[in-house]
Amino acid sequence: MSFVGQKCPQIEGLIFIKGDAVAIPPAGKPAVLEFWASWCGPCRAAFPHLSDMARKQKDSGLVVLGINIEGDSPAVKKLVVDQGTRMDYTVAIDAGQQASNKLMAAAGVSGIPFAFIVDSKGIIRHYGHPMDPKFGQMVSAVCSEAKVAAAAAAPKPVTQTKEELAAMSVKELKAILDSWNISFADLNEKFLLVERILERCCKNEN
Repeated sequence: MSFVGQKCPQIEGLIFIKGDAVAIPPAGKPAVLEFWASWCGPCRAAFPHLSDMARKQKDSGLVVLGINIEGDSPAVKKLVVDQGTRMDYTVAIDAGQQASNKLMAAAGVSGIPFAFIVDSKGIIRHYGHPMDPKFGQMVSAVCSEAKVAAAAAAPKPVTQTKEELAAMSVKELKAILDSWNISFADLNEKFLLVERILERCCKNEN
């Protein structure tokens, strides 16, 4: 079946052996989910390519996840460590085969390396060999979309003066800090809220 345009299924049970654990699909971030095995020569050949992709698209929030299909093995873990920067992205072992079943098997695919591109909304946009030029083009497109969406969602800089902020209610000041995801739990005076907004939420000096 074709997964293009469908929601990426939630994947659990992964054992992360390199990089931080991430939810699949990652919330609000594009992702490349690549299936590989240590005995697969073409998979090893793709390591540097995927690493370059992860570095190039870092500012878009792209998550590159290599999913090993062999099970929890010390040999696999050693291989990943030995690769160093040739494998410069997150790696996990599909211990329970949930990822393989929900993506590879469901898509009717058995050959590796094989990867799925998921956009920042969690929709599968493309899948295929990770070194195919079309695959790279789609990664670039999805990452560009993610950067545009992030910019649109970013809070606008505060333009009020110190006096104007001081005239606002405590509730309004806290709402401004909350929109910027800035903590204010340690602030117990109104003027401290104003000071933090001026320090963290303004491009201009007041």
